[in-house]
Order: sequence, then structure tokens, then C-alpha cells
Amino acid sequence: MFKNGDAYFKQTQTGESRWWSWPMVFWLMVFGWILGQMVTIPMPFVAMAKDPELFKEIMSLSTGDTAAQTSQMILIFGMLVLGVFSILFFYLFKKNEQASPFGYLTIATVAAGFSCLILLFNQGTGSAEEAAIVTKLIGIHPINYALMLLTFPAAMFALLLASRKIHKRTITSVLTAASKFRWNRVFFAIGLTLIVYGLFTAIMHYSGISKVSYAFNPKTFFGFALVSLLLIPIQSATEEVIFRGYLNQALGHFVNNKWLIFTITSALFAAMHLSNPEAFAGAEQGALEHILVMSGYFFFGFILCVIVYFEGGLEAAIGVHAANNMFAAIFVNYEGSVLPTPSVFLAKAPESSDNWFLILLLGIVALLLYVTRDKTAAYDPA
Repeated sequence: MFKNGDAYFKQTQTGESRWWSWPMVFWLMVFGWILGQMVTIPMPFVAMAKDPELFKEIMSLSTGDTAAQTSQMILIFGMLVLGVFSILFFYLFKKNEQASPFGYLTIATVAAGFSCLILLFNQGTGSAEEAAIVTKLIGIHPINYALMLLTFPAAMFALLLASRKIHKRTITSVLTAASKFRWNRVFFAIGLTLIVYGLFTAIMHYSGISKVSYAFNPKTFFGFALVSLLLIPIQSATEEVIFRGYLNQALGHFVNNKWLIFTITSALFAAMHLSNPEAFAGAEQGALEHILVMSGYFFFGFILCVIVYFEGGLEAAIGVHAANNMFAAIFVNYEGSVLPTPSVFLAKAPESSDNWFLILLLGIVALLLYVTRDKTAAYDPA
């Protein structure tokens, strides 16, 4: 039943897969992600030209808790320095090809880097007010929206390059168990998801259960729509490569229970979205509501894990993820969305109970993908 998925997980048995290689590659991905954040530096200046009042709000954030901000800057700078030294020590360690002090120095710098990362996250995800300002900053102009989405490719590039150099595996083996990346499954999943979402929205609207309003504005729509079409697939692919790809394979190399693996990576995927506006809105209504809101992210990630398992690759999951985000960004968005883009239609802000509809839709998509899947794994290293 899951022959393709087993072949996908077995690909970790080739190349370099000793325990130290996995945290090293993941750390280099984090290092790439940190570097990728630098593309957002021009965003406040775009806001200054477009909306001086918003620029003042952004500047007011820098005059808030200066001690916390200083601590965050120190931790970020520390991760950058440790990242550079970890790469240098690792290079010297591999060059010697034998036990040497550089191996221990590599472990020390990587461990220190992860410690800085944990401390940074422990400082919190900010406030709802800060999240609202950031959302307005992203939505003020397509340039800022594009810069936000461009923070993702660096992490994916770093992970794939590090996997190629350290694990000695092909990039394709991280993406799929097939002999080559199956673009047809990506586009099929995108089309299928958009059709299912569109039909469901129409049914909900015309039945009166959840109406949408026409909000098309040609002056603002096309710039954001173009950025969404070009960059959301890259953003979605990055998250799939990291969570449903590399992390699933990494844990699968040491743990046999795939459902436990999917639970862990889906929980990590949900945690990554704790700073989203929806998460803050749920937290304001209490712990239970917060958990219910975050469960939507968890089940989204879990169902995508299942799709990867029976597909034997990330292609369809990337398509579903990209279509999900593009549908919201281009066709039916809502006030307070993490993607503050002008869409054709506007819906009411989702409630935690709407998670059941999301699970239903994703279940239908997953079932249709399962029925149409390639039943024979094209690649099996065993």
C-alpha cells in the first residue's frame, strides 16, 4: 500500500547518514534561513514612501523593549558568527578525514548555534500589535510582499546544497523516490486542489452557510497576484522540503514508526506558525481556542505527510500546499490573513470550528490523489 513511501524513506540508507550529518545539514539550513531574512531590510523604506504613518508605527517598535531587542540582535549575530565558524571547522574536519579537534569544534559551534536559536524562540513570538504592523507592512506594496516570500528560497537552497555535500546524496533523493522530479503531479495537485476549494466555496456561499463578498480591485490586485503566482510555489516548496521531506527522512532514518514521525514534524510545522495573526487571535480567546486554531496547522501538515507517504515524494504535497496558499492570496482571502493580499472575493475571518472544513477538503484532495497515484515506485535503492 505504501511501497512508494517506503522507497522514499529508504533513500537515507545511501550516502553519508551517520547521526552527526543530520543536525549539521539542518543547522546549515537554519543558517541559510537567517541569511535569507536580510532581503527584508528594504521593507520599511518601501512603507516610508507609501505610507509615512505606517513607517512611524514600525519605528515605534524599535523604541519599545530595547533590552529584549538588544538580546534578540545579539542572539541573531551570534548565530551568524557560529554558522560561519561551524562551516570552517567542518571543512577542516572533513579535509583531515580522521579524528581531529576540528570535529569537536564543529559539534560545539553547532550546539551553541542551536542554543541561540532556542533562546531566540523562548523570547516569544512578539505581540498581536506587532504582528498586525508586520502584516500591514507586507500588504502595503507588492514589493514588500515579494521580499517576504523571498526569505524562503535561501533556506531551501542551503538545505539541498548541504545535503548534497554532506549526505553525498542527489537532490532528487530528498524530493522524491522517482527517478526524476514529477512536475505532472505538482500541476495536477494544484489544479485538483483549486477545483475542490472553489466548488466548496461556491456551495458554502450559495447555501448561505458562509457567504463571500466581491472585492476585486484592479488597481491593487494584479501586482500581488503576479507575485503570488511566481513566489508562493517556492515558499510552499521550501516548507515541504524542510518538514515533509528532510525532517521526515531524518527521523525515519532512526525511528520506524512513520505515524510518530508525522506527528512530530506536524507539531513542529504548527509551531512555526505561532506568530501568524490567526494564532494571536486564538490566543486572545483563551488556551483552548488557541489550541483549536493551531490544530488546523497540525492537521494540514499531517495530511500532507500522508500524501507524501503514498506518493513516494513531495511533488503532490508541494502542489496542494501551493494551491492552498494561492487560493487564499488570489481568489478568496479574509481580513487578518497572514497573506494580506487583495483577492477577488473576501470571506469572513475563519473560526476554530472551520478546521473541520479544512480537514474535510484536504481529505477529499488526499483521497483523489491516492486514487490517481503512481502505484509503482520508480526508484528503490534497496
